[in-house]
Amino acid sequence: MTALQRAARAMVTTVAALTTALVFHTPASAAVSDVTNPATSGVASGQGFAAGGAYKWWTYGDWKVGDCHQTGGHLRLYEDGKLTFSARTWTDFTMSGDVWHARFQLKNAAGNIMFTTATYDSPTMWASKKHDWERQGTFEPGVYNATVTPTQWASC
Repeated sequence: MTALQRAARAMVTTVAALTTALVFHTPASAAVSDVTNPATSGVASGQGFAAGGAYKWWTYGDWKVGDCHQTGGHLRLYEDGKLTFSARTWTDFTMSGDVWHARFQLKNAAGNIMFTTATYDSPTMWASKKHDWERQGTFEPGVYNATVTPTQWASC
C-alpha cells in the first residue's frame, strides 16, 4: 500500500467517525429548551385536586421543542397552594426514549416572577405514541391572588 493510499484510507476513516459523531451526537437526555405563555385562562371554583375552593386555570397551545410535542397543556393553581398540570405529549424520533420536562414561572401583572415550580416530567415517550398525563404539585399560596401569567418552560 502506497503512502497516498494510506493517507486516503485515514481520511475516509476520520470522515466516517466525524459523521457518526454528528449524526448520533444528541442523546435522549440532552435538552432543547423553549418557553411559552398561555393561550387562554380563567377563574373557577369546584372539585379537583384541592377539595373544592377557588382555582385559576390556563391552557397552552400546540408546541414543539426539539423532536417533542405538547398539546392540550392545562395548568390549574388552587388557592391553597396546590397545582395540577396535564398535557398530551409525544416525540417524532428517539433512540432511547424522550421525556417532556415542564416547569412554570408564576408572574404578576407587572411580569415579575414570584415563584418557579418544580419540574414535571412526562412518561418516557417513544416515536409516534401519544401520552396523556397529569402531575400534581405545590406552589407558594401567598402568590395565588397576584398570579396573572404562568410562563411554561419546557425541554425534551
